[in-house]
Amino acid sequence: MYTEIIDFLRNHTLLHGVPDSDLEVVALAMEKVCYKANDQLIAEGAAGNECYFILSGQVQVLSKTLIGKPVLLAELGPGSLIGEIALLQQEKRTASVKALGDVDALRLDRASFQRLAEASPYFHESLSYSAEIRIRHGLLRKASIWSAIPDSELRGLAEITVRRRVQRGETIVKEGGAADRFFMISKGRFEKRAGDKRTGVLGGGDYFGEIALLTGVPHADSLTSMEDSELLVMGKDEFHFILQHYDPVRRHFLEVLRIRRPDLSRTAAGTALFTETELSSSTAGKWSKAKHSRHDSWINVLFGLGGLFLVFSLLAIWLKDQVWVIAALLTGGLVGPVTFVSYMRSAQLLIFRPARLVIVFVSSAVIAAPLAWLLERDWLFDGGVNPPAYTSFKVPLTIAIIEETLKLLICVSLVRTKGTRFLMDALVFGAAAGMGFSALESVLYGWTHLTPDSAWGMIAVLWVRALLSPFGHGTWTAIAAASLWYAMASRAAGQGRYALFRPAGLLLSAIALHTLWDFHIWEGVWKAAGMIIVGIIGLLLLGWLIRNGAMEEHRALRILNPSTETNLSTENEGNEAWPQLICDACGTQSPPDTSYCARCGQALRRG
Repeated sequence: MYTEIIDFLRNHTLLHGVPDSDLEVVALAMEKVCYKANDQLIAEGAAGNECYFILSGQVQVLSKTLIGKPVLLAELGPGSLIGEIALLQQEKRTASVKALGDVDALRLDRASFQRLAEASPYFHESLSYSAEIRIRHGLLRKASIWSAIPDSELRGLAEITVRRRVQRGETIVKEGGAADRFFMISKGRFEKRAGDKRTGVLGGGDYFGEIALLTGVPHADSLTSMEDSELLVMGKDEFHFILQHYDPVRRHFLEVLRIRRPDLSRTAAGTALFTETELSSSTAGKWSKAKHSRHDSWINVLFGLGGLFLVFSLLAIWLKDQVWVIAALLTGGLVGPVTFVSYMRSAQLLIFRPARLVIVFVSSAVIAAPLAWLLERDWLFDGGVNPPAYTSFKVPLTIAIIEETLKLLICVSLVRTKGTRFLMDALVFGAAAGMGFSALESVLYGWTHLTPDSAWGMIAVLWVRALLSPFGHGTWTAIAAASLWYAMASRAAGQGRYALFRPAGLLLSAIALHTLWDFHIWEGVWKAAGMIIVGIIGLLLLGWLIRNGAMEEHRALRILNPSTETNLSTENEGNEAWPQLICDACGTQSPPDTSYCARCGQALRRG
């Protein structure tokens, strides 16, 4: 065996020129090791104290992205050296290595490796250069923005990319500086500042400088390291070369430009990198028709609240205790509205934290509903407490206008931020505002039907309103909120006045549905049939908007995550995967297997 090791070392390309005396000493310290299929030779993140020469068989070099997705870096065969990076760089393992089948290898400890490096400058220099390229290639390979680039060409990109270590407190880019480089963060954190204001914090996987390079304007922010960090730096010419040759990469950066600086989207035309179609609104063009699979958290809400309502209803009727009556009243008022909002949130791919929905829901109940009651009493009912018959078209129309306006004002005042950029945002927040209003209405209606002797009337009203809640306020206000979203999107895209036909039509539809629901033109069975027809029309219109909104989110996620091979749904993942991908910058919860947040463009991290 010793003779075989000596012959292998003498014939290895990297070891030409190493004296036989040194090879003999190293050979004595070497140990032949054997592995079976799927055995792990090296674990990513572990301390590195040895390396391996492959004698026979094949191994895979694997790493993980920030979201924990496996990435294949290379497949290596006989003669390959693995594990040397940790010995050269004095760092932990940068990747894992596993056997594809039976593998025989020679294990070389740190001391023997150092002896070879000292004996042959060629060996050391060749390995150092190769290791550096492999490190850069691995870092680029793990970033989904470069996934469209073939691996052989990505290795070429690694050769012209510089890996730069940065000390804490070092300023990389100054505000107002010229655009000449593209920076990608491989390790550490950086602070963005505009004047005295912090505008963001970037971490591993994030990048900086793309906006200035795309538009030619000076940097709007400075970038300062918050800790000892590491960057991959690419020149301006190399960056533009990649954009010209790889459409998915170009579309990714254009989408990020729309997210971060929509005011500069048209300025990118000056670089001659983008077509007119690409420079149009992010909602334009043919959307993906991928099926959107909803996770079923809303069903848990339905059974949870519905079960409580049923139990409290039975206890209230049986025991006639005020505590159970109040419990039935509150759960009955909430079961339909909360389930509806939960369903709308489940239909969304890019989910806001629940606290924002709760604020909108509660604000609509405690502000919009009482204010609507006051206005309707003063304007329609002459200060009296008994409303006139709703046979006059003026009354339900005025009520619809008052209530939808107030609920929309709640939405606009609380959620009109740069982060609410998708149609689904408008639909979900509109549903929350509408259902907060509906919940208080249900509680008040139930209270008015409560008698000292029996809770039957109250419970009957609450059950009917719970069943009818999907047809009412939540649907109408979601449609009305969509009209505002379309209007703002058309204005931001610089479209003409004819683009306002859709938002105007949606707003009028919401008011018309609300009006017809309240209009008492028929009685008895005909009235019920009319309400069912109006409710179905509203749900069909809302379903169409949800479909458009889901496709828009799909499109944005696909553009920002071109390497994503899943259908961006939880159909095969399970709901437990969702909480693990929350954007540190905006708090958006994204689907599994996405690397960049489609709301703010920053890198996602598992953990």
